[in-house]
Amino acid sequence: MNKFSVRLYCPSLFSGYGGAEKYTATLAQFLVDNYKCLDIGFVAYGNVENGTHPIRLLNERYDLSLPEDVKTIFLKEGRPGLLGKYFSQQRLRSTSDKIDLYINCFHNVHFFHAVRNVHLVHFPAERRTMASPLFSRNVFLKPIGAILDYRYKHCYALFICNSAFTRKWLENYWGIDPKRSVVIYPPTGRALVDACKHGDEKQKIILMVSRFDPRKNLFEAVEYFTQNEDYFPGWKLVIAGSLGESSAEFYKKIEQVAAGHRVDLRCNPASRELDKLYHAASIFWHAMGLSVDENVNPIDIEHFGITTVEAMASGAVPIVIDKGGQREIVDDGINGFRWTTLETLGDATRLLIADCALRDRLAKAAIEKSKKYSSEEFHHRVADAFEKFELIPKEYRGA
Repeated sequence: MNKFSVRLYCPSLFSGYGGAEKYTATLAQFLVDNYKCLDIGFVAYGNVENGTHPIRLLNERYDLSLPEDVKTIFLKEGRPGLLGKYFSQQRLRSTSDKIDLYINCFHNVHFFHAVRNVHLVHFPAERRTMASPLFSRNVFLKPIGAILDYRYKHCYALFICNSAFTRKWLENYWGIDPKRSVVIYPPTGRALVDACKHGDEKQKIILMVSRFDPRKNLFEAVEYFTQNEDYFPGWKLVIAGSLGESSAEFYKKIEQVAAGHRVDLRCNPASRELDKLYHAASIFWHAMGLSVDENVNPIDIEHFGITTVEAMASGAVPIVIDKGGQREIVDDGINGFRWTTLETLGDATRLLIADCALRDRLAKAAIEKSKKYSSEEFHHRVADAFEKFELIPKEYRGA
């Protein structure tokens, strides 16, 4: 039997540490576990520092068991300018030449040359003819942009969307037939706690988990907490997330507001430390998109929100902004609360603090809802999609 070749493209797979990277690596694990005689490879930019084996790095980050013979293809960043960008994209597309299945796992409008192509859409980019300064404003280049858009739209056999919110905007921007798309939520990757025992471990902690990025509205949440600290007697706000050099100044702003208050900032926590925080937290906040009109700038809304699911799986009651993918996760008043203003965020938080029975009931419901996003459910949905769209021939099934 000839090997069936699969490539997964995610430019920041080894340099980044977020939802897109985790989804890509977990999808590869599904292929390893469910198919045989595959030639699997990752395509990414950069390289792995300190001589770490790239596959070992993914296994450690995401608790996977990918074999170390999975290929890694590292591309170099292109030179500045239009010509440099052109050759860079040509090099990227060449990684799909003579490949049986190519899975694009990144936010872009690239097209590829594999026998079958799949786009894993975390949120759709707009058409070149609508959003690109190069193609939308130049009367001579606009027809070229239209051709490139056509090639993107028609090269993919399947669009996998991480939420119904993302799928809606894919249809809005591109007019993709719903028959060519499916929603497959990212898996939590975190063990569920015992719903009967979670209350014994809980502390007076309000948790936020997010990279330190201005778009996540962490500053506004901290500022609200510190200005209204008396509303939450004995409780503290803990923010845990990744911090890079580019966000150092933003982090300092948060530090200054948090100083002298019951606010605990945890930068780049290890996986075990994050697990402990999830299990200790009683309430979970999410605030991305606070001042954004989701009908105007949907890209600046949380398109799914895996940290909300992870918190729910650990028995923390979510109080999340009533926008984007968060609506699909949290059912208001059933397994958490959704809010529209910081004042209503505070009201819902005070209600949970004052009513332990309500908090316990919603926590148990949150644990139950989180099972919808389990690894088992993820594998089931991916298997259904791969079979329905015949992405890999039947003879390769069974690892």
